[in-house]
Amino acid sequence: MMRSLFSGVSGLKSHQTRMDVIGNNIANVNTTGYKSKKLNFSDMLYQTTQAASGPSNNVGGINPRQIGLGVKTAAINTTITQEGATQSTGNPFDLKLTGEAFFVVSDGTNTYYTRDGSFDVDKAGNLCMASTGYIVKGWPADDEGRIIDGAVSNLNVMAKNSYDAAATTKASASGMIDATDTNLETKNGKIMNLQVLDNKGYEYNLQFGILPQKTTTSGTRDIHNSETEYALKNTIYKVDASKLEYSYPVGTENRILSSTDSPDLITALDKAVWASVSAGAATGGVTSMTYTNPGDTNNTMKITINADFLNNNNLDLLQYSELMGRELTVSFSGDTGYVTTTTGAPPTYPLGSDVTVNKIKDDAVAFFYNAGTTANGVTTYTVKPANAYVTTIKQDYEDDGGNAITDYIFRGSATGTPTTGPVDGATGTDMTDAINARDLYDDIMKVIKLGSQNNVKPAYITKEPKDTTSVNPGKYTISLLGMSSEGEPIDISSLLNNGTTSWTLAYNKDNGTFDYVGEAGSKEFNLALSTIDTKFSNVSIDMSDTSNQFNEGKSSITAEKDDGYKAGTMKGVSIANDGIITANYSNGMSLVLGQICVATFANSMGLQNEGDNLYSETANSGDCQTVDIKASGTGYMTTGVLEMSNVDLSQEFTDMITTQRGFQANSRIITTSDTLLEELVNLKR
Repeated sequence: MMRSLFSGVSGLKSHQTRMDVIGNNIANVNTTGYKSKKLNFSDMLYQTTQAASGPSNNVGGINPRQIGLGVKTAAINTTITQEGATQSTGNPFDLKLTGEAFFVVSDGTNTYYTRDGSFDVDKAGNLCMASTGYIVKGWPADDEGRIIDGAVSNLNVMAKNSYDAAATTKASASGMIDATDTNLETKNGKIMNLQVLDNKGYEYNLQFGILPQKTTTSGTRDIHNSETEYALKNTIYKVDASKLEYSYPVGTENRILSSTDSPDLITALDKAVWASVSAGAATGGVTSMTYTNPGDTNNTMKITINADFLNNNNLDLLQYSELMGRELTVSFSGDTGYVTTTTGAPPTYPLGSDVTVNKIKDDAVAFFYNAGTTANGVTTYTVKPANAYVTTIKQDYEDDGGNAITDYIFRGSATGTPTTGPVDGATGTDMTDAINARDLYDDIMKVIKLGSQNNVKPAYITKEPKDTTSVNPGKYTISLLGMSSEGEPIDISSLLNNGTTSWTLAYNKDNGTFDYVGEAGSKEFNLALSTIDTKFSNVSIDMSDTSNQFNEGKSSITAEKDDGYKAGTMKGVSIANDGIITANYSNGMSLVLGQICVATFANSMGLQNEGDNLYSETANSGDCQTVDIKASGTGYMTTGVLEMSNVDLSQEFTDMITTQRGFQANSRIITTSDTLLEELVNLKR
């Protein structure tokens, strides 16, 4: 038989194998992470018909004569180092590896390696392959989010579904304190608020006040005094100065008697009403009365207009015939006033035209007089013995700010000289610079002038201590003013009584940059909130980012917490390009749950395909090295995308053509060899 027949057969077999490899590549053109295979041919053994001989002195050397026995498959290599194209999926658990590393997965018994990063999360929270359910391996993290070095294990991305609350321990202030800010001159100064949290996540508002530090210098100021002495009336009377109104019903309408239309009738009615008040009983046409105190608007009276009333008051019967027999209701306006009399007896109604009713506030009268009995609509007031004589002292001076101030002092005396002691006698202090005295000054003077002026003392000047203050440039005091919450109020008395709640805040007086807070060299001060309740942590507040500069009269200093957070629930998971898995929570916090590891091999093309996009370790791949993808420099991960197959269709189709032609050529070897044999057989004929 001819050797060429066997060569052709080996060529057919080899090209058929190559076609199998190409077909598999094309079939996996859309397989995630698939690596194309390349088949290499090698020639088979040779039959040597003449061995080679070396040259001699007279004859040259002869090459060996060999006849090949065909072709065989030499190797099937995987293009493991060539990356496939990137396909975006938007799934945060889909990962693509850049570099030559592999994901490590396990079925619980065996460990496999894959470039397929199509992962999902199972019911138990394990990160696993979406296709097989094999669990992804990596390094877990502790409760603080620190990666635990050591052997790789299953990765669980739902290990911590909630994030516990934590108390605030650090805060920082920023912005400017403008020395021209008018808020710095208020009682509490410029207010700075800071929100902090306790260990249960409840929020509290700390309020600080910032005030300029000042130096006080002692001195004196001139007080310009003007004194006048008065002898008060022993008795004054409170009378009813009400305006009277008369009404009567006509059907469903209530009519008011007009003084313009009936002035003479109104005069007669007023006379009858006041006569009844003075008598303490109904008289002169007044049919009924209820009268309690002067100025009481509840006082009521009824008065009947009849012929006798009109005749007694010389009123025309015909003119007022419509009112004949009607009972009028009398209303009192409630006005009161104070009067004096020369007889020392209470006045009677109606008050004479020579009686002056003084409108004075009751509070001003109470400084000097005691209220007595009320009879016939008149209340008698008697002067307090200690205030029979009153000296008024008017004092004019400038306050510490250079503003003109006027104070009033009222001193009472039983004898007139000397005038010592306050007007009220009970408090033991002069009525000086008191708000009520300022508001009632005009009324107080009305009461005093009901009496008589005794003498006027010449004006004189006295001196009193005066403290002059000056601002220390760049120096401020920051103090805790209070603490509140949306829930129950917080009692900070323990902190105010036992802790430090005020600190010096110093800036460079030349350029306004921060110098220190509390003491030289310190950039932060500590607020011992734990003394209030153990649920709080002490808070250190960094002031180094503040300055003391001009800001158009408005200080912009604010403070914010640097840590502390409320409790939160897991809202999502993200994977970084180094494989770090981070949980994100509703309170804005995040926590590292673990890190995906990768495997590298000395000869990754030596890995064995196991199907399902999986590889296993072989004797020629080398041992698996489990590493951190970024730290080892082997590449990085990309989330939301997958690595596609690296099959190049144009190359595969080209290889298919050459394979087909090779197969055809080898078949021609067989047919041609067959023809030769046929000719040889035909020789026998």
